[in-house]
Amino acid sequence: MNAYSHSNQHKGLKKRSVSSLARTFGVSAIALALLAGTALVPAAAGGNTTAQGTSTLSPEVRSYLKTELANVDNLVWTGHLNPDTDAIGASLIAAHIYGGTPGSAGPPNPESRFAIDLCKAETPELIEDFTGKSVGIVDFNQTTQLPPSIEADQIVAIVDHHAIAGSPVNLAHVVNLDIRPWGSTATILADRADVLGVDIPAPLACMGMAAILSDTLNLTSTTTTDYDRYYAGRLAEVAGIDDMNAFAENMLLAKSDLSSMSALDIVLLDYKDFEFGGKDVGIGVAETLTPQDLIDRKQELRTAILDQKQKSNLDHLFFAIVDARDQKSYLLWGDDIDKDIAISAFGEDAKDDMLEVDNVVSRKNQIAPAIQSAVTKTTTH
Repeated sequence: MNAYSHSNQHKGLKKRSVSSLARTFGVSAIALALLAGTALVPAAAGGNTTAQGTSTLSPEVRSYLKTELANVDNLVWTGHLNPDTDAIGASLIAAHIYGGTPGSAGPPNPESRFAIDLCKAETPELIEDFTGKSVGIVDFNQTTQLPPSIEADQIVAIVDHHAIAGSPVNLAHVVNLDIRPWGSTATILADRADVLGVDIPAPLACMGMAAILSDTLNLTSTTTTDYDRYYAGRLAEVAGIDDMNAFAENMLLAKSDLSSMSALDIVLLDYKDFEFGGKDVGIGVAETLTPQDLIDRKQELRTAILDQKQKSNLDHLFFAIVDARDQKSYLLWGDDIDKDIAISAFGEDAKDDMLEVDNVVSRKNQIAPAIQSAVTKTTTH
């Protein structure tokens, strides 16, 4: 079996995923399989026929997005503003699968730079102006995270693993969407490569593995799925990585050394804007193995948070120091308004102008939803 062959267990996971999504969105399993190209693969390849047993999906149907994008001129793939390792890795893998150029709306952060160098991968082109380009976006779907030079009619595809929440991209035409509740966009793209029979070279496999480990905190976050575990392992095999834990630990160490950065740069290093209940909300995170280094700079960080909130005219802004080793977060804010929102969000008492929340490490799955609920509750009362 090659590095991208399915195990019987993996096929079972895919069948359950399609069925579950079909129930959730009220569409047929066949329609979702056409999108994801998963469970309903030709029986000759070890897959399943449709429920009626009368038709199968040919390779041409399963590769429809690759076929459509093959004729798109000036195609570039990019992640969100302030790109992380998943955004960087996903842009590289998407360009390899579908064609086009891997791009980035910002420079790699320390963790991403470490992964690129160790994997011997290329650095996506830093693009400040997307005018005149066709754009595939990866790892986000919100206008608040969209580079300002990208117009809706430039977008030709979206591959993402986040909820379609407060301010989704308002598309001018029908585009191809692949959005799944998995731990990493790189996992989705590894699955697409698997289904399409596209070999991923070792440097990109390494970046894909790094992206999965980064977004799932080494497969410990609540966002982690069996798909992430499966593809992290398969990509590691292709990349020749024998010890994923050591790789993840070294990435986190690279991410943890922020001593040379200003407080504002730390707040904005892994930062995203959201719209919750009609309010503009910013949430920055710093995942680290040495949280005390940042806690010691708490007052400096609080000043930077308040300055950024006022400068960007935000309604709320929060910053979370995520302790990756002990699986907890320390939440900071700039003023009493946001302090009240934080307390409402997590039901904890503030101590020393900070909220310590156990078993909370994911912005996507835990921090942002809790803040969204608290902000929405405030605006409706």
